[in-house]
Amino acid sequence: MSKRGDERNKIHRIALDVIIVCLLCIVAVSGYKIYTIVSGYLSSQNAYKDIRQEVAEEGFTGDIDWDKLRKTNEDVVGWIYLKDSNIDYPIVKSHDNKEYLTTLFDKTYGVSGSIFVDCETDSPFNQFNTVVYGHHMKDGSMFNNLKKFKDRDYADSHSRFELITPDAKYHLDVAAFLNCPSDSYIYNPNIAGDGRGEFFQTINNLAEYKTEVKLKENDKIVVLSTCAYEYEGARYVIIGKLTPWS
Repeated sequence: MSKRGDERNKIHRIALDVIIVCLLCIVAVSGYKIYTIVSGYLSSQNAYKDIRQEVAEEGFTGDIDWDKLRKTNEDVVGWIYLKDSNIDYPIVKSHDNKEYLTTLFDKTYGVSGSIFVDCETDSPFNQFNTVVYGHHMKDGSMFNNLKKFKDRDYADSHSRFELITPDAKYHLDVAAFLNCPSDSYIYNPNIAGDGRGEFFQTINNLAEYKTEVKLKENDKIVVLSTCAYEYEGARYVIIGKLTPWS
């Protein structure tokens, strides 16, 4: 073989080695990213599992040890639960709407964040409307299940959440499902007076469906919201009505 041929083969071997090293680096980086994501999911899941075991009886009864919850996090204002789903979480309220995007209930960092009430809410679950946010996590946690309400059959079989506060136990009956923009009027935290009519009209305009649950101006209404991805700023929203346990 000529000297020139040897040089070409050497170049080819070097190029092949470089490609193999690059591919191995890509695999390593991708593997690390996957490991980091999965570890973050598991860490958040375990943190909330520990909280449930610490403050509530096995099998949801609505009996919450609020003293223990407050020792972990004084921002707690409620607990939300949906049977046969992953929704079983404490609810918090902060001085802003950023803190709990990446802060778990136990105040540690976590990609899942927390379920939280809009920071500008005057009196959570005691006023006309209370807006509650939660991430749409790919592992099915937090408010991921809200997407399932696009299916009316699913909605009909999961028509009632339970929402517990330190002062009362409520059923949260689903009145409507919306796919709406994040700047919708329903996100105003303290709607009063004539604004309630606009609130109802917004629901009528945006609802993909409404149920037989009727909403009135003297009701306590809860807006459950999570990210959707159909368009920029889209949100999946459940409109629910609070009814005290009998």
